[in-house]
Amino acid sequence: MKKTTSPKSARNLDKFLFEAGQQCQKRLWLDYHEPGEEPIGPMRQAMSEIGAQLRTLARSAFPKGVVVEGKDVAAAAADTKAKIAAGAPVLFDAAFVAEGVEVRCDVLVVHRDGLCDLFEIKSGTKVKHRYVNDLALQAYVLAASGLTMRAAYLLHVNPKYVHKEGADYPAMQLLRSSDVTAKVQKQLDPTRRRLQHCRSALADEAVLQLPMGTFCTAPFPCPHLARCSKEAPALPLRELPELTRAQELALHKEGIETMTDLDPAREGLTFRQRRTLACLKQDAPLVEPFVRDELRQCKKPLHFLAMVSVTESLPRFDGQRPWRHMPYAWACTTVHEGGRVEQGSFVHADKTDPRPGFVESLARHLEVGGSIVVWDDEALEELHALLDDLPAHKAHLRAIVGLPHLDLMQLLDAGVFHPRLRTHADLRASAAVLLDDASGKDLAPWGEDAFFGEVQKAQAPRVRSTTRSKIGADLLATMQWSVERIKALFAKHAEEDPAPPKPKAAPVRKAAKPLPKPLPPEA
Repeated sequence: MKKTTSPKSARNLDKFLFEAGQQCQKRLWLDYHEPGEEPIGPMRQAMSEIGAQLRTLARSAFPKGVVVEGKDVAAAAADTKAKIAAGAPVLFDAAFVAEGVEVRCDVLVVHRDGLCDLFEIKSGTKVKHRYVNDLALQAYVLAASGLTMRAAYLLHVNPKYVHKEGADYPAMQLLRSSDVTAKVQKQLDPTRRRLQHCRSALADEAVLQLPMGTFCTAPFPCPHLARCSKEAPALPLRELPELTRAQELALHKEGIETMTDLDPAREGLTFRQRRTLACLKQDAPLVEPFVRDELRQCKKPLHFLAMVSVTESLPRFDGQRPWRHMPYAWACTTVHEGGRVEQGSFVHADKTDPRPGFVESLARHLEVGGSIVVWDDEALEELHALLDDLPAHKAHLRAIVGLPHLDLMQLLDAGVFHPRLRTHADLRASAAVLLDDASGKDLAPWGEDAFFGEVQKAQAPRVRSTTRSKIGADLLATMQWSVERIKALFAKHAEEDPAPPKPKAAPVRKAAKPLPKPLPPEA
């Protein structure tokens, strides 16, 4: 018999619990019965503020709208009902509760015939499946409350919007309206079934025994990931590289829960999966010959480059578009033919536009040609977008993006396998295992969220110049650490030193002392 439990205090399902249930029933159970506080990082806090900004901006397009009052959802639902009865044509943050589910609507337009239009405001630039599911949940609860959805729209950021620095955001240009009515209607029946599954999971403590899977980190890392990992077996199946959901389901049906249970010769495995399993079975590193060959083909001079780039969802500067990678700093060690080493760097810890200084300085450093070696080329690839944003700097940008580059992380992922590594996504982990260098664990800041937080501090009003200098120095230290480890990993797997020591100069031979003059002959 399944063990069931009841929550200490009954709660309504909402969009957050509904979304959790679609990711994992165990997450839904834990979020409902044992809710905890998730740490809010700098990027998440910024996105929350941007969401509020976009809601205010979108509301300006509905001049007859009124805000629903009420501190809790029950009071807000009562106020919503009263305002609809009074004939309010547009409601902001309308609340509805039905069948144990509560929803809030960003914008609700109520027509005289009783039909309603739903508008959901999102900071993304595309129509995503989870956005449609959110609207479908709202439409379901509206129907259970006696209202009928006529149409559903997604108000999202227009990726083609070009900003003018210092200007206000024009709502009708920054935001784009997408009609998703058909998509939402198609999801109404699946929404009803998903809600039934959610209710069943919440009453069944057996879901806590469900195995972990690829869904633990998709579409977002689960807040209970660390807790579940402690309870998971060693070498869990979900760590197998390139594991698809279909593969995972098939293997779970066969009772295969760990990588050690999986036969490397099994049909349907990718090359990377087979080599990972072989590496674990042999308990020894495996390095494919093509890694060395590709590294040795890189044209010198070699530019070992690290960059600090953060994603800014709303543009601030002239020519900037939404959701651009904004580059703030770079550090590079260049190894020339013959072994001469040259270093360069740039850090912008200020609230002004960092792009011109960044591209000009980096282009000057790379003007000798050669090859760029980076760890994860996403930030470098994103510089292509600046060709449209910075027309006055196209020559500098072409000088950068025109050089051939090597993504060392991607190459090692494809051809370097170690029993203690599943991926090379984290340079610090790869350095610790492959170079026996664990110094990266003490680096601060590290990662885009931390970089974003440092940039935010530097741009804060009335920040001291000493604080900005400290932020710049910290960013530079992190990049220089990265550059040296990229260079060391390159040398290790190319099996040659990219900067061979200069030959010692031959010692200068001292001139021989002249022989003493012979004594004069005796008379």
